[in-house]
Amino acid sequence: MSFTKERKIIKARIFSLQDKVSNALQDDPDVDKFLDSTTLLDEWEEIIPDPEYGIFVIAVLNDIRKKAVIDKIIDSILDIEPASKKQFSKSKKKAEQHPFC
Repeated sequence: MSFTKERKIIKARIFSLQDKVSNALQDDPDVDKFLDSTTLLDEWEEIIPDPEYGIFVIAVLNDIRKKAVIDKIIDSILDIEPASKKQFSKSKKKAEQHPFC
């Protein structure tokens, strides 16, 4: 499967998940209750690295579909090192630790 096709499939699955979550939260807007009772995010937790997983959950819960956010999530799933990370020197460890800086 081509790299571009993989990205499109992952993006479509994220958007589908966002639609499911949005529909569930329209029925009952209690986010804590939703997170406690759902298994929709379980498979994603296994494949998304910890630093990006929190951003993923926030993006899903708030239906954030900005290209930069979705691309970063997809890059983390496909284990792609961002170009911006390559530009930092070792002396700028704080910038290297967070991929959204």
